[in-house]
Amino acid sequence: MFKKIIFLLYNMVLSALLIAQDYNPLLKYDNTPIQFEQINGAIIKKAVEITIKETDDRVNKLINNSIKIGSKSNTLMAFDDVSYYLTDLSMKLGLISSTSTDEDARNTANDESEKLSNYASALFLNEKLYKTIKQYASSLAAKKLFPNKKKFLKEAIISFEKNGMKLDNAGRKQLQELNEKLISFGLQFDKNIATSRDSLEFSEEELAGVPETTTTPWKKNNGKFMVIVNGPNYNEVMSNANNSLTRKTMLLHYNNRAYPANIMVLDSLFYYRNEYAKLLGFKSYAAYAVIDKMAGTPSTVWNFENDLIDKLTPYVTLQLNELKSIKRKFQPNESDTIFDWDMSYYRKKLLDTKYKLSTDEVKEYFEMNNTLQGMFKVYEKLFSLKIKEVTNMPVWYSKVKSYEMFKEGKKIGTFYLDLYPRANKYTHFACFPISQYRIANGKEVYPVSALICNFPEGTTEQPSLLYHNDVVTLFHEFGHLVHSMLGRSDIASQGPFSVKGDFTEAPSQFLENWVWEYESLRMFAKHYKTGALLPKPLFDKMKQTQLVGIALQYIRQAYFGVLDFTYEDKYDSIKGRDINEVAKDLTAMRQVPFVDGSHMICSFGHLNGYAANYYGYLWSKVYAEDMFSIFKKNGVLDTKTGLSYRKNILEKASTIEEKDMLKNFLGREPNSAAFLRSLGIGK
Repeated sequence: MFKKIIFLLYNMVLSALLIAQDYNPLLKYDNTPIQFEQINGAIIKKAVEITIKETDDRVNKLINNSIKIGSKSNTLMAFDDVSYYLTDLSMKLGLISSTSTDEDARNTANDESEKLSNYASALFLNEKLYKTIKQYASSLAAKKLFPNKKKFLKEAIISFEKNGMKLDNAGRKQLQELNEKLISFGLQFDKNIATSRDSLEFSEEELAGVPETTTTPWKKNNGKFMVIVNGPNYNEVMSNANNSLTRKTMLLHYNNRAYPANIMVLDSLFYYRNEYAKLLGFKSYAAYAVIDKMAGTPSTVWNFENDLIDKLTPYVTLQLNELKSIKRKFQPNESDTIFDWDMSYYRKKLLDTKYKLSTDEVKEYFEMNNTLQGMFKVYEKLFSLKIKEVTNMPVWYSKVKSYEMFKEGKKIGTFYLDLYPRANKYTHFACFPISQYRIANGKEVYPVSALICNFPEGTTEQPSLLYHNDVVTLFHEFGHLVHSMLGRSDIASQGPFSVKGDFTEAPSQFLENWVWEYESLRMFAKHYKTGALLPKPLFDKMKQTQLVGIALQYIRQAYFGVLDFTYEDKYDSIKGRDINEVAKDLTAMRQVPFVDGSHMICSFGHLNGYAANYYGYLWSKVYAEDMFSIFKKNGVLDTKTGLSYRKNILEKASTIEEKDMLKNFLGREPNSAAFLRSLGIGK
């Protein structure tokens, strides 16, 4: 206790000294590592205060200088600076609020994110700033800009106008008030999910079928088992528990995270988004959201979704019938209706019986540390990279690992891996950018990113073993991270995460394919006990089952996309209805009954961050599979093709239009043929 008190006093004194000296670990704009151990609520508040004050100064200087000299060439870079410093701090606050083990730091980061977001959105209602940028756009200097800078200038003006600059003063004030509400409700929605707490107590009989290596850490002194409701535990129970009531109970509790609080929050988000869009002259929030996406219009999105649903529907029926036949075999006295709590369980039974594939056997070849090293090797070969672990780096949690990435012998960035669940941590899987790439005073500031994941953690008896689906997820998220490391532009705002929202998933989905190629898996898929290579016959079984249940998987994705778009494009027709009933009505396309008492939308985080853009997962997949078709033709580990992809897609960040990137890499116009083949519904 004495040591703890001394430690707390030391941190208090250190924080006071740091603030007094105006040093702030969140306001470092070079390549020195962030001192996460120094960050607390006071540091966060001070960082936001300083950033807002300095941004005010930058904006005033930009306006005054540019009004005097309309063609001054530094106007665009000065505007990029304004965005850079706000975005940089916003990224760091996002990481802290999602991962910090310190409650004060998490809550303060969440609150200060709201303040910073409100401030940043108000900048796009600054009439003098808008007129300055517009004036510069018509100058001689602007006409001589390089193409990427012209693109940035055009998009900046669109952002101002899309965010209210064409409104009168009263309209802009009203819009700002609406936006503040949206920011507040959005942050609350995410916080409610992250802080949700739930556990279930089961008997040994109720958990029959779940491997003993999984249940042992759950066992209590009274012989019962306490199961925390989180992603890894949910997957284990849903895939293995023989008792259907156990699976149903787990599903209900998992889907009801943040219920009922987030029902009210979502209701408010949908209402105010609709009001926001209408004030700007759009028919719906979806129309507002997609105007600067690849799709462009809601009708394009609806046509895409409905066409895919039509193509998938007969395959959904066939694949459900296959699961029903398995259920009849194992439960002849029960209804053969497939419920949501049956999907994973009977898919696994199907693989075990019809295809003789044990997913538990497969995961013995994917121990976490070995899989990570193997994944690094695949990326290194494809893109001519080198990844090195770095020790003694400051981190926000003791189990976080840090790495540096090199391209052709030169360091290009730093990244962190936070792989396992814990209390108060972000509950899904995502790549969190922490710092952007930037050239400042002739020096490069390298990007920093983190993968925040919730994979099953190992025990003293068994290391962390990944199901093959987990490996797919790992490759996907690391695809985002590599994109964040490689993207380059002399405009910081044109980073990899600034590509159009319905393209942003393509580079990560594209890299999922290597988990289905023996040529890449044989580089690392080894048995965690014997070190034996994944046998080719076992892989052949895996490959044979790649399309098993795929229509069910993708109709579920289509359902999520349609659900999101219904809330955002058809709000006027559902206004006043129970939003969970809307989710229930749309379930029919999945041909699986809605689970009464379930409120999945409350923990469906994408309804906040991906508002009117969830369709982008499937839209991006079209391009991901088209790009992979070039590797299938040239060789999945062909470095020459990998370098072409690196240079034409990843390194371009958002400096050119996405369709131009695709054409440059493909050597032709993109098409959906490879995507449809990947679903088993194309030729």
